[in-house]
Amino acid sequence: MSLSEIEILGSSASFKVWAADIESLQELNDRLLREAEMFSIDPEAPGFHDCVYEDGLIRGFYSGVIPFEIEHLVDGISTKSLFKKIETCEFFATQKTVFTTGKSGPQKGLVHSLSALSGHGISLFEFEFTQMQQFQDRLSQVKAIVLANPKNQEVRRAKLSGLIESYIEYNVIDPRNHTIESVSGLIDSPLGPMTLTVSRKGAIRLSVRKGFILTMDCLHWILSLIRDESPPAIQKEML
Repeated sequence: MSLSEIEILGSSASFKVWAADIESLQELNDRLLREAEMFSIDPEAPGFHDCVYEDGLIRGFYSGVIPFEIEHLVDGISTKSLFKKIETCEFFATQKTVFTTGKSGPQKGLVHSLSALSGHGISLFEFEFTQMQQFQDRLSQVKAIVLANPKNQEVRRAKLSGLIESYIEYNVIDPRNHTIESVSGLIDSPLGPMTLTVSRKGAIRLSVRKGFILTMDCLHWILSLIRDESPPAIQKEML
């Protein structure tokens, strides 16, 4: 399996999408290996591990030791015990985009470290109203759309099924009054049909069969499907 292929172990996979401006991935990889903090259990230190650079892609992991408490009974008395666990996230860095998956806790340290190493801030994508609206038009089947009203409205959120149409005279939803929080539906991707849920704040969730092999090309194709004015073509070499 190549570095750009991702095996989906379950029936779904979730990613966060970050905007980046990395001038040289080779230089970033060199600085990462030379200057970045590496994950350690003893002493406990969050950091990178198992990072590989190949063909315009840095893929690796960022982990940390997280303390947590469990409440239980000892001789009839409620007490708390402190335990520790390792939380991990995986990242896929290209020049303009970073995809992350896994636990959300380590992702904060990961993004901070990558920003410092690259010299440019890495920020979470936030899809615009028009991008979310055009994305639902490009789905082969719309399953659900979640809308949010202003705080002063009695109904704050509404989950709708089916396609929301636009008209010349008026729109059913208006960017001045509504926010599209998420859109879910079926897409015909370069790797075949899949259910995709896109959240306004830079999160995408793919529902596929267990053992599905996702590619970085397909992830970038999905991002173009959401953001570009014209829908991307399905390249034959990606099939």
